[in-house]
Amino acid sequence: MNTIAGKRSRLPRLRSLTERASNAPQRMRARKTEARILEMMPIRAWLTCTVVSRLIGAGDDRKTRARLDRLVRDGKIECKREQGTHGLVYLFRRPS
Repeated sequence: MNTIAGKRSRLPRLRSLTERASNAPQRMRARKTEARILEMMPIRAWLTCTVVSRLIGAGDDRKTRARLDRLVRDGKIECKREQGTHGLVYLFRRPS
């Protein structure tokens, strides 16, 4: 008789790694930042990451850039790359 198999069936099934931290404060703050970006970003206007972070009142451009990249990946905003005075610039906009 296999006792290990019997014990495994009684254990609760583990959730995947993405579900474990669904109520983590960092994740909740990130979703609030994304909602603020979508709320305050004008339609059909191309903005840089710095302008977006100033628009929402965030102090750190790096976190804003991560939120913008996620929104682009989800298809909620668009991104394009252009040549600026100091090199390549990524521009973001909310489609109509």
